[in-house]
Amino acid sequence: MAHTDISPTEPPRRRLGAVALITNPEGAVLMVKPTYKEGWIMPGGGARQDETIAAAVAREVLEETGLALLFTTMLVLDQVPADGSSREGLNAVCDGGQLTAELAASAEVPQAAVGELEALAWVPPHRLAEHAQPYQQRRIEAALAARAAGRGLALLLLGNPQTAV
Repeated sequence: MAHTDISPTEPPRRRLGAVALITNPEGAVLMVKPTYKEGWIMPGGGARQDETIAAAVAREVLEETGLALLFTTMLVLDQVPADGSSREGLNAVCDGGQLTAELAASAEVPQAAVGELEALAWVPPHRLAEHAQPYQQRRIEAALAARAAGRGLALLLLGNPQTAV
C-alpha cells in the first residue's frame, strides 16, 4: 500500500522536546521551577532546527542548571497532544545519569536563566506529586522505571551514536 497521505517533503510539523532525568546519590530527581507554567519539570526544552536530541538536551541542561553532561540514551518518548497554546509534540526523556554528591551539589540556576526559572530542587520520587503536574509525575516515574530495568535506547544520528557535552 502506498503512503500517499503524508508528503515526504512536507511532513506534519511537531515540536521536539529533549528533557533530562538526572538523579543524585540518594535517588532524588533534579527538577526546575519555570516562571511561565505551574509546577516543577525536568530540565530541558525544545530542540532547535537541525539540532540533535543529544545536543539539545545537553544545551538546555547546561543553560538551566550549569551542569555539563553527556547524553547518549533516551529512556522514554512522551507524545503530547496540541493544547491550543502549543502544537503537538514529542518529548524525549534522556538519561543524565546519577550524579556524584559533589556534582549534584554544584547544580544551580545560572544567572542567565533567572527570568525563565525560579528555582531548582532535588525531589525524592515519593514526593513527585507535591511538585509536578500529574503528567510530569507519570513521565518521570516511567523514565525511572525504564532506567531501573536497563531499557534505555541509544540516541543515533544516521546510525551513529549521538554525543554532545
